[in-house]
Amino acid sequence: MDLAGICGDVYRPHDSNIGEVTMSAGGVGHNIAKNLVKLGVPVYLITAYGDDSFGEILAKECRKDGIRLDDALCVPGGKSCTYLYMTDDKGEMVAAVNAMELIREITPDFLAEKMDRINHASLCIIDANISEESIEYLARNCVVPIFADPVSAAKVGRLESSLPYIDTLKPNSMEAEILTGIRVENENTASLAAHSLRERGAKNVFISMGADGIFCSRKGEECLVPIQKTHIVSVNGAGDTAMAAIAWIRFQYGNEISLEKIGRITQAAAAITLESEESVSPYLSEEQILMRMRENK
Repeated sequence: MDLAGICGDVYRPHDSNIGEVTMSAGGVGHNIAKNLVKLGVPVYLITAYGDDSFGEILAKECRKDGIRLDDALCVPGGKSCTYLYMTDDKGEMVAAVNAMELIREITPDFLAEKMDRINHASLCIIDANISEESIEYLARNCVVPIFADPVSAAKVGRLESSLPYIDTLKPNSMEAEILTGIRVENENTASLAAHSLRERGAKNVFISMGADGIFCSRKGEECLVPIQKTHIVSVNGAGDTAMAAIAWIRFQYGNEISLEKIGRITQAAAAITLESEESVSPYLSEEQILMRMRENK
């Protein structure tokens, strides 16, 4: 459950700020799943939630949005995962608290029961909220392409041992630096970091560089795609939308699309989310993405 404090025109640290408080279903895995459904992709979300009031709301919202929970785990007496954050007057996050203990229920033994479902999918998306052991189990037992989102600098290390099994990795600059030791500050250093990650196994690397764009890298091809100019309301969820867009492109078009076009589609999708207070924009669609791309040629 995402609990968000959206600051108004003035932000004062260590003070009570005028703004809005919202509550919505969230989490990296959920946001990616919801974005994919909005883009026409059938999705099964394998996760854990409690039988508390938040859990009831979360399950209801997923079903309403078309996210299948057939293989999700409802934990009796469990406290559903919660993320509390606040943004400043520019839409940038200034503080957050995450309470994600219940996700520990996603163990290798639990996942072993789900491998038939996973291996009959077109692809499997992993976020690093789950444990390193669970990620390693999926990496070694999944026969479909694995897309991995590091989630945060604190959790990116959980993916390190599984890099040889990852098809597509989408870190931000800080997460890429932690994995490679290369400080990502510009196109050149992003290229060095991407090459390092590909040498260690990841076939496709997309490094989110914030205002500097997204650096895209695969064998024999790389490019830096700039951001689309937009009015930023909140940055929360934009990275999840980018990950969903990259996965959607593979699902829809396979490997036949150019890397530069993948980057442009990703940036168009992220721009739509940046304009929304919600972590998943209600306006995201294939039609809207293509319109943004035409407008930003």
